[in-house]
Amino acid sequence: MVDGTKMNSAFDIRHSEMRRGSALVVALWIILLLSLLIASFAFDMHVEADITSYYRKRYKAQFIAQSGLELSKVILSKLQTVDEEEVGLDEKDDQLITAAVNLSRGVAVRNMTRTIGEGTLTLEIAPEEGRRNVNMLTDEDWEEILDQANIPLERWPELIDCFLDWTDGASPDTRRLHGADSTDPFYVNRGYKIKGAPLDTVDELLLIKGFDEEVVFGSPPGTPPEEAMRGIAYWLTAWSHGRVNINTASREVLLTLPGIEEWAVDAIIEQRVGLDGEAGTRDDGFDSVQEAIALTGMNPQLANRLTVSDVHYLRITSIGEVGGVRSAAWSVMRVEADQLVPVYWREEQL
Repeated sequence: MVDGTKMNSAFDIRHSEMRRGSALVVALWIILLLSLLIASFAFDMHVEADITSYYRKRYKAQFIAQSGLELSKVILSKLQTVDEEEVGLDEKDDQLITAAVNLSRGVAVRNMTRTIGEGTLTLEIAPEEGRRNVNMLTDEDWEEILDQANIPLERWPELIDCFLDWTDGASPDTRRLHGADSTDPFYVNRGYKIKGAPLDTVDELLLIKGFDEEVVFGSPPGTPPEEAMRGIAYWLTAWSHGRVNINTASREVLLTLPGIEEWAVDAIIEQRVGLDGEAGTRDDGFDSVQEAIALTGMNPQLANRLTVSDVHYLRITSIGEVGGVRSAAWSVMRVEADQLVPVYWREEQL
């Protein structure tokens, strides 16, 4: 016969052990949940700290980029107040004077860098005359530009005629063979009419029939090289007096000039950096178009298309960077004495 007292004692022990096991499981679950909550809070704090840090860096980068305009004003003022032969200047002042002297000769300022606080400013100032004025292009000019941009030949007639119809306000009775007036389905479907006036900005090309993103800004990455369009916007402007500044124009822009040979363009690029062969020094640039013709052997008939020192508009590209976060501000400024009058401004994150 089993002793009842012993049975009750064994039952109590098992029951107690079960209760302790249940308590342990509950405690473990509580610890797990608390760990998850702490990890979640820690992750949220880390993300918020990163976001706060990013926005702080972005705002700093934006202000640094905007400071490029003020530095550009300083460069212009240096030309009015400091003799270019002055000596005993510190490195920064000498850099500013060299930039001012070169700008006065139509030479662009490239990759000027300054440390500002914990960030870096990179500044470029280029005479807008280094680009082709889109409102002054002839049919021959357009053909050279479209050829350089690798735009299929069969598209040229439509692009040229539609541009001319857009800018001269052709009526339905006078529109060009391959052009389009306001009654064309392209404009009707988009709800606007042709302008009938010169372009105010190069971006306005996108409003004209035939001028899509690829034509204006180039083909997307991954396009086979033989099919890729190069984008004509990078060679054009709406703010110049028409002549191309050979002291600052890119090789691609120079090649769009009808009648210029490739070897002559190479000679211009080589000769305009001066005797020291180094860009960004005070001997950069040609003193006159005649000097450029004599040194490069280019066709003298190109003289009326070229200039060396006309600086009526400046394109200022300013990039601020703080901790890997970059912000850009670029603008086109009209030069009036030593004043800069903005005609176009854009800011963007890079």
